[in-house]
Amino acid sequence: MSFDITEKNIKGLLIKTDAFIRTMYFVKHDLNLLPQKDHICTCINFSDLIEMRDEFVKELVVSVVDYVYSSKKSASIRQQYIEEGRSISQANDLLSLKAKEKFRKSYIQGQFSEILLFLLLQHHFHGVPLLRKMPITTNPALERNGADAYHICMMDSKVVLFLGEAKTYDREKYGLQSALKDSIISILEHYKNHRSELNLYNYEEFIPEELENIAADYLSGKRNDFEVHLVCLIAYDGKFDVQGKSRDEKLAFIVKVVKEATTKIKPDIFKDIPKDLDLRFNYIIFPITSMQELLVNFRRKLTT
Repeated sequence: MSFDITEKNIKGLLIKTDAFIRTMYFVKHDLNLLPQKDHICTCINFSDLIEMRDEFVKELVVSVVDYVYSSKKSASIRQQYIEEGRSISQANDLLSLKAKEKFRKSYIQGQFSEILLFLLLQHHFHGVPLLRKMPITTNPALERNGADAYHICMMDSKVVLFLGEAKTYDREKYGLQSALKDSIISILEHYKNHRSELNLYNYEEFIPEELENIAADYLSGKRNDFEVHLVCLIAYDGKFDVQGKSRDEKLAFIVKVVKEATTKIKPDIFKDIPKDLDLRFNYIIFPITSMQELLVNFRRKLTT
């Protein structure tokens, strides 16, 4: 299938993220990070004084089908269930269960990170998924090396491929500076090796049909005109009590805490970023309070 990579065509392939994004709040700011440009500070949204944690987790979980299957593959599976004598609602329930079974419950922290990155790359960067790491069939509990996301978009009349690295950290082990440093080292390694790591990836089942030939051409080396940009998503346990007497005050407090934390980050953690890659770096900083409780809730909803 022939497909022209244009901004309009790519945006037409993006999934609906509106309901999920309503459960989050974000600001764009340089965050005292290098390169000096707008990066993203995000957090779970509030409804008045109440954090929208349950809604956030629910919207993550209901996005699993979109994460696992393309719309065409979903429709095919759904139709198969209907032809077997099931109702539309039964077919939808079975499709959801089938998609959830693709998740590795023993690696819930990584799965949380990857589906979060999948959604945020589509919303903030208008990037459509192109490739994904294949599971290790001999031991699905193990994790392959390689970037967590390959999404494609149009930017300034150029085809841009976003390599995404999603990290979820327990702050008892990692402060924000350590987490950021670890994430930079990891994404630089993936960038350096991403051509040689392409044997780890496939595009079947989950990408739009329109992109299948483009994905195949990139894997085979027929397409090498993509400009590669890097996205580091760093979710960490903020270990702070959110202060404020209104929604606006609570959100402003979280942003202030993040800005104060990034101000303390030592510039030498950016020293290994090559100058020609500098402006292609993008950071998403995401503090989460009581992260372990949230991950337990995510796992529970995945298994129900």
